Amino acid sequence: MNFSKTKFKYSIGILCCASLIFLSYTAGCATKAMPYSPPERTAWLVYWDAQNGLGESSASAKKYTSVSYFAAYFNEQDALFIPDGFQDEKAILKQNGFKPQYEYLTVVNDVAGTSKNSFKDINVVKRVLDGDAKRILHAHEIIELAQTYHCNGIDLDYEQIFKDPAAADDYIKFIKILYEKASLHNIKLRVILEPSVKFSNYEFPKGPQYIVMLYNLYGLHSGPGPKADFSFIEATAERMKALPAPIGVALSTGGCIWGDDGKKKFISGQEAKALAQENHVAQKRDEKSDDLYFSFKKDNVNYTVWYADQDTIESWEKKAAAMGLHSVSIWRLGNS
Repeated sequence: MNFSKTKFKYSIGILCCASLIFLSYTAGCATKAMPYSPPERTAWLVYWDAQNGLGESSASAKKYTSVSYFAAYFNEQDALFIPDGFQDEKAILKQNGFKPQYEYLTVVNDVAGTSKNSFKDINVVKRVLDGDAKRILHAHEIIELAQTYHCNGIDLDYEQIFKDPAAADDYIKFIKILYEKASLHNIKLRVILEPSVKFSNYEFPKGPQYIVMLYNLYGLHSGPGPKADFSFIEATAERMKALPAPIGVALSTGGCIWGDDGKKKFISGQEAKALAQENHVAQKRDEKSDDLYFSFKKDNVNYTVWYADQDTIESWEKKAAAMGLHSVSIWRLGNS
């Protein structure tokens, strides 16, 4: 036997095996599968625009499998409450013949007080989730509220939480507790997440459905632009692969108006169309987002409007579906 030739062949074999293992590993990393996204369509209904929302839901009820009622708030004593009119919304919805598979109670970390309101309040979340005992009590509070109002689903929509490491850690623990206790009562849990959250940095518990907001790319925090564009959807979808199944996305109707005097506000699609007609301006469609936009001048103020119409929403849904995301929630009824 020629020892040198045998040694050479052995070395080549080792290198080939190592190369194959490396290529298999890198290929697996590059083609990580998208978590399961069930074919669902849900829409939010808000109490302050219930009449428009109810009219829209009646006209297009077949489009939606579920509805989410917005929302349960905190009072100044850190207790959850439902605003007036919630029951009326549910009753009228059913009178219109809309029988959703799931009716979600959306719970948000907004504080509605007698003197002032606080939106996306991290501190109230810190207080109600401070320790296992409080987390269990808060889970029971949410479940009891959902049962009282005959909802078989919960949307947990606490925002800005992941800006605070300690609050994020408590929140992850709470999601697990709420899911386990809600499941005992056959109540489905969805957790609404902002697109800015670094999903891969956290071990989100398995069980709930995670819904990521594919909007707020531009808005009140920025200058003019679309709430979402195709590259934003693609990039966010890729990061969502770090989340456990099942997952889904939320898309937003309507848009925003920006004035060069610094004032800006969200507007509905109907309001945007009316502004274009009143000011006799042509609308253009952006290739990168399929959003509509236009500008006009009034009272020495230059305004820019961007908004999504039905064609925009359909384009966003197609892009999300191409990325493997088939569960879509629409913010919101009555805002198209």
